Amino acid sequence: MTKISIQRHSEWNNKAREIGIYIDNKKVGVINDGDTQEYPTESGTHEVFAKIDWCRSQKIEINLNQDETKMLTLSGFKYGTWIMPILLGLLLLYYILTYVLNINAPFLMGLPAIAFLYPMYYITLGKNRYLTLTENKQN
Repeated sequence: MTKISIQRHSEWNNKAREIGIYIDNKKVGVINDGDTQEYPTESGTHEVFAKIDWCRSQKIEINLNQDETKMLTLSGFKYGTWIMPILLGLLLLYYILTYVLNINAPFLMGLPAIAFLYPMYYITLGKNRYLTLTENKQN
């Protein structure tokens, strides 16, 4: 049987959300955090992408032969799992320095503001690259 298998990485920033899987612009199912799903399809060329809310992955074209299974990997945008902990850590450091130790450190408020722009790009202008869908190359 010809199938497309998608493995979703476990990431805390999208942990509670299901991601829709689309093959040839038709929603064929959803995939949960850390899950692997298989979607039967016919042989030939198919366009696959994943979608979460208004954001999605890039569309990739898959060519399947009869009785072949292609493995795809799905994850969030690059560095997405590290941005929020870093932002929260900088904000916590700012409040500890300012209110506990009475040290004025206004530059620490500027760093989270700048780092906040990175994920904002992916949920606005870069919404078609919020998710990353890649084909696993087999040797």
